[in-house]
Amino acid sequence: MTWRLESVLTLVINTLWMQCIVMGKDVCKCKSQTLCEPITSSHRLEVEVFAFHLEQNKWAQYHWSKITTIVVSTGVEEEIYCLAHSYNIRLVLEVGITVNHLRNDATMQMRLFFVVQTVEKYKLDGIHLLFSPKLKKGSKHYHDLTRMVKKMVSYFHIKLPACQISFNVPWTPNCKNERCFDFLAISSAIDLLFVESFNIYNDMREGCIATSTSPYQHVLTGLSDYIKLGVDSRKLVMGIPWYGYDYTCKRFSLDGACELNCSNPVKESIPYKTIVKLLPRSLTGRLWNDDQSAPYVVYMRDKTYHQIWYDDPESISMKSTFLKKLKLGGIGVMKLNDVDHSRTSRATLHAEEMWNALCPP
Repeated sequence: MTWRLESVLTLVINTLWMQCIVMGKDVCKCKSQTLCEPITSSHRLEVEVFAFHLEQNKWAQYHWSKITTIVVSTGVEEEIYCLAHSYNIRLVLEVGITVNHLRNDATMQMRLFFVVQTVEKYKLDGIHLLFSPKLKKGSKHYHDLTRMVKKMVSYFHIKLPACQISFNVPWTPNCKNERCFDFLAISSAIDLLFVESFNIYNDMREGCIATSTSPYQHVLTGLSDYIKLGVDSRKLVMGIPWYGYDYTCKRFSLDGACELNCSNPVKESIPYKTIVKLLPRSLTGRLWNDDQSAPYVVYMRDKTYHQIWYDDPESISMKSTFLKKLKLGGIGVMKLNDVDHSRTSRATLHAEEMWNALCPP
């Protein structure tokens, strides 16, 4: 029964491929035809500046001259597409891979078909692959994921030679939280690894105390471990959070520690643009932790203490030194919309500081 299903899926896929071949491409809607062509030239900057754009209609004030790649998750607005290409910025599609896509060659091929169709429809410059499920080293899906990534790379590089292919990986290759991939094999196949050098708290629950989402030493250790594994450092893009976590304290100790519920810590993501507005109204204002090289702030809501840990220009600048120290391929922002890019004087100042912190001299 299984082989019959796979045969039917293969037939459907081949039919869809043929339909795609005969379908005409959309007419270019940019002011110049060249803006509708894939980006093929090398980047203007010495390092990759990789950024996630996950909301529509909030892009006009980005610092376009400082970006090399923008990841989009849905259909692309014509204006952002034309503007990005005018700055020689690649637009790549975020592509989620699930366990279901790894079942067999037919399901892999079906996923590949729809990805290629979307990239060609919007004339994008590549794909950014994301696999979130837990994966144990050496398991069947461990090898299937590598096979699927290689299949996508092989097809895209034949059909769209100039496309850029990147892949999301956890902050460390040491299989924390059972997110274990064949990192070396995948890195050899693709162009860039986007290292999630944030949300590290999810893997480090010592003491049940609120802590930085991106502690300096952990970030350095995680990146160094990828290099020790044999991954080319020039393929590593260090991800930086433009958000923090608002922790609800179960208890607030005299030494300033925010004690959490160990089994179910209550926290919520909060963008940097919200944090800077809250600072003047907080109990403490901005505080600094030397051990983690990170800022935090304490405030009260509904008679309960809250502690926010986040990254700001100072903490980001410190981690940006890893670019030269480890000879990394670049730095990445998660995500662009978390900083206020409006034209008010205060917003302009904060945005400028955050952008400048990414690539210090």
